[in-house]
Amino acid sequence: MKRCPTCHAEYGDDIQFCVRDGSTLIPVGDTTPGTESSTSTSPSTKPNKGRNVLRTVLIVLAVLAVVFLAVSRHLNNAATYLRAEPNQISAPKAGGDIVVDIDYDGYVWKINHKPDWVKVDKMDQSFSLTVQPNRTGQSREGSITVQSGKQLAQVIIRQNGMATKIQASEKQFHFDKRGGSGSVTIITDGNDWKAEGPNWLDIRKSGEDRLYIKCPENDDVYRVGSVVVTEDNIRYTIDVTQAGKCNSCGGTGETSCLLCGGAGGSFYGGFITQCFGCRGSGRVRCGYCGGSGERE
Repeated sequence: MKRCPTCHAEYGDDIQFCVRDGSTLIPVGDTTPGTESSTSTSPSTKPNKGRNVLRTVLIVLAVLAVVFLAVSRHLNNAATYLRAEPNQISAPKAGGDIVVDIDYDGYVWKINHKPDWVKVDKMDQSFSLTVQPNRTGQSREGSITVQSGKQLAQVIIRQNGMATKIQASEKQFHFDKRGGSGSVTIITDGNDWKAEGPNWLDIRKSGEDRLYIKCPENDDVYRVGSVVVTEDNIRYTIDVTQAGKCNSCGGTGETSCLLCGGAGGSFYGGFITQCFGCRGSGRVRCGYCGGSGERE
């Protein structure tokens, strides 16, 4: 005979499962835990399964963290050599942009030090430096340190504190009597140039490298002046001229005869001899303006 451990119904030996609740039948008198005991312990297996899943997840996360750290350490320390080219840079007072190439056999590199007057933009195999203008009045020096793993490379950068050259795109200007204007490009490695000129010129600086020169109308004599561009201990001169009345004759077209001193002749033996140079007038045509009274 067999019985159901749950409802205790009895069956013949050829029946294996209870028709009421589906429990596995056990021989009458058998005290071995069967379906009943498994049913009673089933609620406790659910928390165990939850703990097992959580434990598995934590183990997987720990393994992934270890793998990540190992891979990261390998990538960061794989380099056996590291070079930066150029490794010495000279920058002008005005500053500027410079590109430094990185040569290494690793996977990653970084910049862990730079001067505060230098801006760095990192790229794949190089980095660009933007050197700020130097307004301290003194030369300065700094270094940029590049690192890949245990490998280090340094770039030494020096910047002048004073300008070393200054030029202009034009050497001279000439204006007619009506006046006019013009402009020049100032070429310098500085950043604080100044320009001065005669009071009959209007001189204005525009931006970092442009100089405008305006000349008014001239009803006076031919004018000559200079615009001087300076920075620190260097200078550049731009010659400026403007048409006007002849300086020699004052616009008359004639000058005093040099042979007779303007007398028209000479006194000799009680007689006055007419000057053959001016024919007795004491005046001759101006050699500077050709008698026109104007200099263009």
